[in-house]
Amino acid sequence: MRLLRTTISALLVAAACTALAACSAPSATFIDEGATYTLEEVGRLPDELARPEYEGRATAEAAQIRRDALVELRAEGPVAAELAEFITRSLPTQTRAVPYYGEAALVDGAPVWIVVELWGAEDGTLDRTRTWVFDRTTGEVIYSSTGQ
Repeated sequence: MRLLRTTISALLVAAACTALAACSAPSATFIDEGATYTLEEVGRLPDELARPEYEGRATAEAAQIRRDALVELRAEGPVAAELAEFITRSLPTQTRAVPYYGEAALVDGAPVWIVVELWGAEDGTLDRTRTWVFDRTTGEVIYSSTGQ
């Protein structure tokens, strides 16, 4: 009987761990492969990316989701951590937007940060995209667009 209880307990713990792992998809993706884009190609990027699991969540949750995404980004290595610091310094912390994709790349020959985020209207949901391209040297905005 004791063996049966121990086995059932172990199976329940394993099932809970599996369920939690399945629910905790990464909040942010970072790419540093030396890719080269044109601004037109960057503009199409949000349509080609998989959306994060938090799409559709209330914008009231954006600040916490953003913090979690930036923590994940910092853990992906020194270049990703540099991008996370740039986002923290350059984009407002109290916002209804969450970055879910970052890339170190070249756009029209210039080294840039590409950031794609989900955002939404006040009292709405995270259901729209915004794409940023920042010059990695100066931090200046080279490109910005919004989409559905």
